[in-house]
Amino acid sequence: MKVRVPPPSDLYASPALGPLLVLDFAAAIAANALHAQHVEIEGDFYPGEPDEVTTARVLARECDMLRDTLREFRRRVLARLDRERGHWPF
Repeated sequence: MKVRVPPPSDLYASPALGPLLVLDFAAAIAANALHAQHVEIEGDFYPGEPDEVTTARVLARECDMLRDTLREFRRRVLARLDRERGHWPF
């Protein structure tokens, strides 16, 4: 996993970027751990599947969706900061 750690100027302008990066790491680790422990979640759901496996499948998918949402938010915040910095007089 390759990430861009926000520089101090970005964290000053948008402090939420720091904790959201930690949340992104946590979601990635959780999804990877679920995939490692429950290899069967790589395949399709099947009737009679244990509840734990079904829950692991849903949770791993939710972690992936959360990471997608966090990346999109970060992209939008950084684009806004770039636009705002373009208007700086110095």
